[in-house]
Amino acid sequence: MLGEVRQDDLYEVWETLSEHNLARANINTLTDMIVCPGFDFCSLANAKTLNIADAINAEFDNLDYLYDLGDIQLNMSGCINACGHHHVGHIGILGVDKKGEDWYQITLGGSGREDASLGKVLGKSVAADEVPSVLRKILETYVEQRTDEERFLDTVRRVGLEPFKEKVYAAAH
Repeated sequence: MLGEVRQDDLYEVWETLSEHNLARANINTLTDMIVCPGFDFCSLANAKTLNIADAINAEFDNLDYLYDLGDIQLNMSGCINACGHHHVGHIGILGVDKKGEDWYQITLGGSGREDASLGKVLGKSVAADEVPSVLRKILETYVEQRTDEERFLDTVRRVGLEPFKEKVYAAAH
């Protein structure tokens, strides 16, 4: 929190944050994530999260695309304690340990707002290096399925998980 920054110093603070890629105009977009510190900084975690957040930021770095997608809340937790509140993210990611490897369970349709709901598990968990491409497939499905001005969450609620599941796991069938 930067609550004690004087108004006269805001521009200088913004410049410093920009130099370190910490001043992105991504509020309420996919990359405006809630992410717990994961295994890198928490002894309770089963899986790393910060590397996944970095991979998502790298995959989705086009602000025009992110704004076209609209309001999407992505939440990620490194264990079932859910410090990142993955269960109420429009897209939730839960890190799980499978025989010493990090895998990630994806949920869709959660909300922590006044239209509260828990996300539903999309299917089997995916390997760490697959998370960005799985998100890409989920977002492609959303764009194909949405109606004019329909939010991601509303599309998921209207069409259900099946179209997303089909796209994400198509190669596995």
